[in-house]
Formats: sequence, structure tokens, C-alpha cells
Amino acid sequence: MAATLLALLIIVPIVEIYLFIEIGGAIGAGWTILLIFITAIYGVNAMRSQGMATLAEAQAAQAAGRPPVAAAAHGVLILLAGALLLTPGFMTDALGLSLLIRFIRSLILETALGAIMPMMGASIIRPASARPHENTPGNKPDDNVIEGDYRIDDERSD
Repeated sequence: MAATLLALLIIVPIVEIYLFIEIGGAIGAGWTILLIFITAIYGVNAMRSQGMATLAEAQAAQAAGRPPVAAAAHGVLILLAGALLLTPGFMTDALGLSLLIRFIRSLILETALGAIMPMMGASIIRPASARPHENTPGNKPDDNVIEGDYRIDDERSD
């Protein structure tokens, strides 16, 4: 993980500098700087509007009694998109703009969940033979445990 982060911290600026040189040479330094400012302003506005829409989606899900997990995940990706758009550079701008497209965010989330869920399932759901505390000859349910239900009455007879 540390090696990947180090590689990104080295490779991303090199690619951005290369793109600045190539695009600046093609359209000029003034237009390149103006384009950087335009994408930053667009990024802030898009992040604000999509963030508010995602917040409303989360509130609607919560009001309906559903956990707002999908809206929260989209919100994190929208924040990442805004940070990428505010970062000067054409590659980061392209990544930020792509994260503002809901279909791409959904695709990223589905891919991430597809990679994470099997790992979580492997650690949560294990075969009975892998659980040393269960199904052993000396391990049987406690006969002193009484199962039952309870309720709380609002009316008290005092």
C-alpha cells in the first residue's frame, strides 16, 4: 500500500507537468491557466449542487426507514471529485469530471463492493469445522438458560 501511494505521489505530478507542457504549447499559457480556473470553479459548483442532491437523497432514504449507505458512498465520491477538480492539472480534472457522472460513480461502487464483500464474507462466514468453540464434544448448550420475550407496558399500575 505504501509503495502504491509513493508511486502515485511520483507519477501523478510527472503526468500533470507533461500535460501542462503539451497543452500549454498547443493553446498557450494564458488559455491553459484560464482553463485551470474554469475547471476549479465548475468543480466547486458541481460538487455543491450534486452534494445537496445526494444529501436530499440520504434524508429521503432515512425518512423511509432505509439506511442511507448508497447516498453516503456517492457523497464521498462527489467530495473526491471536487478535490480532484480543485487540484490544478488536466488528468485530475478528467478524473474529477468523470466522478461527477452518476453512472460512473455507481460502477465504481459496485466494483468496490464486489471486491470487498467476498473478503468480508470469508471472515464472517466460516464453516463449522473452522469454529473451534462450536460442535466440540464437550460443548453443548447451557441448560440453565431460559429463552423468552419481554415487553414494556406504558401504563403503570402504581
